[in-house]
Amino acid sequence: MNYYVASVRDFMSDGNVVPWLNSNIHLIVNDKAHVDDFVQKIKEQLATLKPDLTMVVETEYVDAVYRDCYYSYFATKLKSCRRFCVRLSFFEPVFTSINEFFDKEKRELEDNYLGFMVIRPLGQCVGRNAISPKAKLSPVEDFRICKAEINATCLGVKLKVKAFPHSSQDSEYMTCAETTTWALMEYFGNKYPLYKPLMPSALLASLQSHAVERLVPSQGLSIQQISMALRQQDFGCKMYSKENPRFKELFTCYVESGLPLAVAVEGGNIGHAIVCIGRKKQERNQIVAKKTIFGTDYFMWNESINEFVFNDDNKPCYQLYTFDNPTPYFNGVEISHFIVPLHKKIYLAAEQAIDIANFFVARDFKSPADSVIRTFLTSSRSYREYICNNKDFPSLLKLAYLRIDLPKFIWVTEVSNRNDFNLGKANSIILLDATSTLTTGDPYASLIFKQNNNFITIYDKKSRNLRNLFVNLPAKFESYNGNLA
Repeated sequence: MNYYVASVRDFMSDGNVVPWLNSNIHLIVNDKAHVDDFVQKIKEQLATLKPDLTMVVETEYVDAVYRDCYYSYFATKLKSCRRFCVRLSFFEPVFTSINEFFDKEKRELEDNYLGFMVIRPLGQCVGRNAISPKAKLSPVEDFRICKAEINATCLGVKLKVKAFPHSSQDSEYMTCAETTTWALMEYFGNKYPLYKPLMPSALLASLQSHAVERLVPSQGLSIQQISMALRQQDFGCKMYSKENPRFKELFTCYVESGLPLAVAVEGGNIGHAIVCIGRKKQERNQIVAKKTIFGTDYFMWNESINEFVFNDDNKPCYQLYTFDNPTPYFNGVEISHFIVPLHKKIYLAAEQAIDIANFFVARDFKSPADSVIRTFLTSSRSYREYICNNKDFPSLLKLAYLRIDLPKFIWVTEVSNRNDFNLGKANSIILLDATSTLTTGDPYASLIFKQNNNFITIYDKKSRNLRNLFVNLPAKFESYNGNLA
C-alpha cells in the first residue's frame, strides 16, 4: 500500500500525481484514450470540491461494496479488473504530510474530516463515497439535506462523517436503479438501528425470485422492482405517479419530512433513477403558492418549494436542480414516479395528513386568510427533543407536552401568520397519529393534539376521549426544523 498527501488543487494540476494514481488502478484496457477518460472523470468529481482541501491518497484499498461486486461478477470474466481500489480522504487543510497527519490529535482529525471517495478500476471510476456538504465548492448554506453519520478510516485512524452516501454506476452489475436502492439502504442502515446497509449481491438476490429473466449483466430495474427491493428490507413503501394531481405537493411534503426519495425520470427513450435527498434553503418571505380551503385562501409552504438536492450517479454528489428539470443534461425528461421508503408502521399517508390538517385549520381554528400552513412527518422522539429545547415554551408547558402519549411517528402541521412565519415562528400546532387510518372518514380519529390561541385539545389514551383545556400559551413559538440538516 502506498500513500500520498496533496491538496485537491495540486492533485488536479500536478502532472506526476494522476499518472501515479493511474499506475495503481490497473484499468482493463490501458491505452491512452481509456486513461485520459478515466483521469477526466476523476477531475470532474474533484472539481466540485474546495481546492484547498487536503487529500490523503491510499492505494491497495479494499472497499467492501466494490469487493462484493468483484467476486460476484467481475472476477468471473476473462478480462477481469483488479480487486483493489484507491481511496481519497478529505480534510480541512490542517496538515501537509503523512508525518504531520500522525502528529495530530485524533480529535483534531475528527473535527476536520470531510469524507472519502473510492476510485474503482472500472470505466465508471467513482465508487462508494460519503462527502460532507462542507467540502463542496458551492455554499453549504444553500441546501438542507438528509445526513447520516458514516464510519470510515484514514491511515488506520477511525473517523466519522455526516453525509449522504453516493456512488456512480458501473453500467454492468450496478446501473442507476441498483445504485439508487443501494444508496437508500446505505443511508438508512447507517442512520437507524432498525435497518442495515445492503450489499449489491444481496440486493440482486432479493429480486431473483421475482425476475422473469437474468439480472446480470443488468439492464436496469423498473420503478416497481426498486419498490419491491425496499419492501423486502422492511419498508412500507408508497409510490406516486405524475398522474396524481397533487404529485409535486406530496413530493415536497415527504422531502420536508426528511425522507430521501427514489425518483424515476423519463422522457423520449430515456429512463433514469436518482435520489432526492433534500431541498434548497428557501427564504420564508418567498412563499407564493396559495390554496383555497373551505372558501379561505391560505399560503402553502410545501407547494412553494421548487429546487431540490439530487444525488445522481452520472454526476458528483449534491446537485441542485428544479423539480421540473431534475437532470438538465437530458433533454425532455421529467419526474414520472417517486417512491417513499416509509417505516412499515406509518399508515397515514401525506395526502391524508394534509387534508385532515387543512380541515382543522379552516373549520376548527378558522385561521384568517393568508395564514401559512406547513405539514411534515417526524418521529415523536425528535419532536419531544424540539419541545425540550424550545425557548419559547415555559417549563410547565414543556412538561404538559411531554406527558402527551405519542406513537413512534407523527404528522405535524404548523400554522403561522405571514409576519411570524417569516421570522421562523408558528402560532398553532396540529399533531396527527401516523399509525392511524382514515377508514372511518372522521378527521378526529387521527387527532392527538391541537393548539390554537389558548385552547388545546388532547387525546386521552385511558378514556379514549378528546379533552379540551384552556392554557395560557405563547402567542408565537419557534418552528420545528429537525428533519433536514
